[in-house]
Amino acid sequence: MSTLRTRLQKQDGVALIYMAVLLTGLLLFTGLAVDSGRGYVVKAQLSKAVDGAALGAARDLNSGNPRDTATRIFKANFPTGFLGTSSVTDPTSDPNFFNLTTDVTTGINTVTINASAILPTTFMKLGNFDQLTVNSTGQATRRMVDISIVLDVSSSIGSKWSIVRDATREFIDSFDELHDRVALLTFSNGAQVLDAMPSARGFNKTKVESDVPSTLPGGSTNMVEGIYRGWDELRSVPSGQQSGLRIVVLFTDGASNGVPGNWDGTSVAKSMRTWDFPLSANDPDGQTHNQPNIEGLYDTQSGVASPVYSFMPTIWSSTQTVPGMTLMPLTTLHTHHRSSGIPTSFPLQSATLTVNGSSQISMRGLRHIDVPTSRYPSEVWNINNAARNVLEIIADQIRNDNGDYKIRIYTIGMGYLVRDLLGTMPEMPEDILKRISNDPASLDHNSNQLDGKYFYAPTAADVAPAFEGIQNQILRLSK
Repeated sequence: MSTLRTRLQKQDGVALIYMAVLLTGLLLFTGLAVDSGRGYVVKAQLSKAVDGAALGAARDLNSGNPRDTATRIFKANFPTGFLGTSSVTDPTSDPNFFNLTTDVTTGINTVTINASAILPTTFMKLGNFDQLTVNSTGQATRRMVDISIVLDVSSSIGSKWSIVRDATREFIDSFDELHDRVALLTFSNGAQVLDAMPSARGFNKTKVESDVPSTLPGGSTNMVEGIYRGWDELRSVPSGQQSGLRIVVLFTDGASNGVPGNWDGTSVAKSMRTWDFPLSANDPDGQTHNQPNIEGLYDTQSGVASPVYSFMPTIWSSTQTVPGMTLMPLTTLHTHHRSSGIPTSFPLQSATLTVNGSSQISMRGLRHIDVPTSRYPSEVWNINNAARNVLEIIADQIRNDNGDYKIRIYTIGMGYLVRDLLGTMPEMPEDILKRISNDPASLDHNSNQLDGKYFYAPTAADVAPAFEGIQNQILRLSK
């Protein structure tokens, strides 16, 4: 009996030992789960902080102090003592926090942000694990860019121009004057290249910024010629030397309303345009009309009218034509360009491009063809539709450009006119801007071409954030 009792006592002792070991293991596994969960949250926040710091520094590489920017953003996203961390990388003194490398061959700048944080453990201390060290690295690549900045300087912008001007200069300042190429263009009655695209890398930042007009030149909205010349500048960079990012940025406050062509038989490109229509209740500036003028002929570069035509029909849907200029040309004409092989004429409508899912020619087609000549009458209807059609046709050609790299288009539409229902359909000009940028939000998005993006700026104060949005598209965060 004594022997049995002894055996049972020994078994109880062994069970207690097993139970103690089991409980210790359970505590360790519980501690591992709790402390690992805290570590995961710290890791996620640290990653957010280094990613934001890298992106902010990349944006400021060419203006300001990128390391200071990275430091400020990092501290804002990972405050001292976050979730009980006992220490974290000091971005002001740690030499490994900020690193900038430049590939001199490609001109690609890469900002790398490294940071670590120490998290004291709780339950894991039972296993002699007193702390966790969490590390994270963020990178932002500032890629080399060839960019044409195409600005609407028509009179409808009015007093808002000074804000648009300053936002444009700030946008230009964000590019690398040693490696990027920047061309600056404006359009109104005609289109002018204020700063041509350099063939070598880099650009004169001070000159380009100062060349943004201090005062508004004024005029109409020959957007067709503006985007055409922006494309021409990109194409002027020799093959084999073009940047990996080729971009057209188009800013406007309205709708395309001019058609360049050989209107007067001189083989010199001139433009005929209409005023915007129909009359809109949401138009405090008097920019829309039920009796829109037809005006021209504007030289597509200087914007000077010669000869002068001006005709007001009884209503925008009238079949009346311009006296002395009754028929439109068969195609557009573009005599101002400098790149090799660029097309110099385009059809006035397309059966292959779509508008809201249906063919352009059915949604916004020309009417009343003159059968003997295959030309269309110079009615408000036809001129305005052609101005919109050709803009989309040229934009499609831009996105299909066969250079070293494909081209992206970004557009900014400012003010109430871009959201008014205008033209013969009628339609909002911002839908056209989405279409020409190939914004994924467009009903006519083409998945076979590079995506761009449309930015709406309700007021002039929103233009700078729109430009910043384009910067963020260019400064893609990479891992």
